[in-house]
Amino acid sequence: MQIITTLDELNQAVLPPSAAALGTFDGLHRGHQKVIHTTRAYAKEHGLSSLVFTFSNHPLAFLKPEKEPPRLLSNPDKIALLEEMGIDILCNIPFTRELADLSADGFLTLLEDKGVRAVGIGTNFSFGAGGTGNVDFLNKVHEKYELTILTSPLLTLDGCVISSTQIRRAIGEGQIHKANFMLGRPYVIHGTVVHGDKRGRTLGFPTANISLMNAKIAIPQYGVYAGLVKAKGAWYKAMLNVGNNPTFDTEDIRLEAHLFGFDRNLYGETITVKLMEKIRDEIRFSSAEQLIRQMEKDKKATLLMDFSCGGF
Repeated sequence: MQIITTLDELNQAVLPPSAAALGTFDGLHRGHQKVIHTTRAYAKEHGLSSLVFTFSNHPLAFLKPEKEPPRLLSNPDKIALLEEMGIDILCNIPFTRELADLSADGFLTLLEDKGVRAVGIGTNFSFGAGGTGNVDFLNKVHEKYELTILTSPLLTLDGCVISSTQIRRAIGEGQIHKANFMLGRPYVIHGTVVHGDKRGRTLGFPTANISLMNAKIAIPQYGVYAGLVKAKGAWYKAMLNVGNNPTFDTEDIRLEAHLFGFDRNLYGETITVKLMEKIRDEIRFSSAEQLIRQMEKDKKATLLMDFSCGGF
């Protein structure tokens, strides 16, 4: 997959004729995937390259930083997922003043100059300065730019449109299975293992801890989850706690992962966590003994779960 990371690089690139999926794709959820699969299928049918035009940052990170939403997906993961989807060319460029000021016509001229022959969009897509470009605009001007418009209807779940906003809400409410279904994959958190209070080991449940205090990601509702953790190149079933451990009044917001069948030092290493199911809310226990009894129940519940297919 060819990757273009700046607008200057795109302007200078000589690209083959293509069908381009357009969008922020900040969660690369099922709705986004529908747009991209539709575009890729059209490209294959018409002998074109498949292209995705997206941003390496959320537009609000530039336009209104105070309103930038929590991330659902890291840039490296976004790139890897698009490569798995078989995309030929990825334009993953930062949203800047130059792009913010580019008119809808100017944007379509840029695509035309780069050999784009068809564009795939969701029905809620907008582009150009002030978001003046949309589906109606494209339907009016597509012949001028010799573009075929591939419109994908919005997907819904339980009567609600699948969107990054809905996924963030589900994660924040602890509805991790619902969020995972909308994503089409488990929600992933990456982090560097830091030193904790080393209390887990004394309780019989040593943990690898990730600080979430200043993370710009969607933080799951505080509680205990079942999941999978990749450490030292292998995946392990894990019992996860997200929160501040009220039994011991921990100040930091953490993700604490107890990996089953693993007992090695991970300090300073990056681990990948897939959240699969919520087991229970975070609880303040009256004693360490009471906490241990509950953790044994959580362990049993986690080990009984089957994550082999995940339902996605």
